[in-house]
Amino acid sequence: MLEERESFLAELQGQNAALLVKVHQLQWELEQRRQQLQQLRQQLNEECLNGQLASTTLTGPLKLSFAALGIKASALAVPTLFMEEFAQVNVVTPAHSEQMNEGSALEGAAAAAASEEASPPQPENSSRSSSPRSFQESEKQCLRLLRSVVSVADPEEKYTGWKIIGRGGFGTVYKALDAATGQAVAVKEIDLQHQRCKEVLKEILVMREMRNPNIVTYLESYLVNEFVLLVLEYMDGGSLAIVISEKRMAVGHMATVCQECLKGLAFLHANQVIHRDIKSDNILLGRDGSVKLADFGLCALLTPEQSKRRSMVGTTCWMAPEVVRKEPYGPKVDTWSLGIVGIEMARGEAPYVWETSDRANHLIGTQGIPDVHKLSLPPALCEFLGCCLQMDVDRRGSAKELLQHPFLKLAEPLFSLL
Repeated sequence: MLEERESFLAELQGQNAALLVKVHQLQWELEQRRQQLQQLRQQLNEECLNGQLASTTLTGPLKLSFAALGIKASALAVPTLFMEEFAQVNVVTPAHSEQMNEGSALEGAAAAAASEEASPPQPENSSRSSSPRSFQESEKQCLRLLRSVVSVADPEEKYTGWKIIGRGGFGTVYKALDAATGQAVAVKEIDLQHQRCKEVLKEILVMREMRNPNIVTYLESYLVNEFVLLVLEYMDGGSLAIVISEKRMAVGHMATVCQECLKGLAFLHANQVIHRDIKSDNILLGRDGSVKLADFGLCALLTPEQSKRRSMVGTTCWMAPEVVRKEPYGPKVDTWSLGIVGIEMARGEAPYVWETSDRANHLIGTQGIPDVHKLSLPPALCEFLGCCLQMDVDRRGSAKELLQHPFLKLAEPLFSLL
């Protein structure tokens, strides 16, 4: 009865988070339209001053632009009247959004970033290409949104005893102590000069909204000069990658890791989020036996209009075949990556890890992985991996389906592992 209640509450929480994402995406789109209208107003003013708007009929790019915004050209019979009419337009702006719900504009920005990332690459002369000026404006707006949600206190006053515990392509991870409570936290430092602001906004959105026992808890964030500091719960068991490098894992421990990761993935996928970088480095363990997914810097948010992704994102040896082939893909790329983690746990490393990136991509895209039946794996694990590592996406198990696999019945507590 208690499990049913917890499941029901988790489902409600997920539905609420999904609705928030949709609402805030609409707010972001309204803000984009406001900016487009401002640009059109400026352009019209310039053309009026230059005597270029001699007729009452709009043509060319201006007409197309207004059509895209849903404004009829017939409504612009006289430029002066249009200017007066335009001045009356009311749109939800980030400032308004902050008054209604702090950080809501940020969440919309993250959803918009996901939509932008999902678009296939455009030719260099494409009209969709962003000018340096528009890119700079977009980054400035992201920074404004970021400032609206980060904590304003000095992180070095709130947290003490900073110690480096890891480094990655994103930046540095520290362990620190909350000065008031003595609680240990992990602080992920992200350099905005090396990672786009929109991607950081997206990571904050997902970690803040998608709370689950199998996802590392987001606590707060700070903006210090060119760095964003994400304060997260500290996992005292370290990463699965460290355990794999130091110990030989029992089948029961492998089953537990797979089961807990699938719970987290099932929750994310049900809420239209793809992690896209599942690997042993991004699976953290607690000495209490907990297993949690971390590092959402490469995640993608799906929408009804954008239910697939195309970008080649992730870590080479853990990427699914459809990703390296740059084909449309969905949440099942994460279950493929979890299958590779299964091989890591059993063999100590991922397939093709010693190959060059190009060679690994070619092998994954054309033949997947070596036959799992020839890797001398435990039979039960071998059957489970066979469901994860199907080249045919339709035959590959989803996270929800794989939670019913018999292999997971072998799960045993991780206390002896740590």
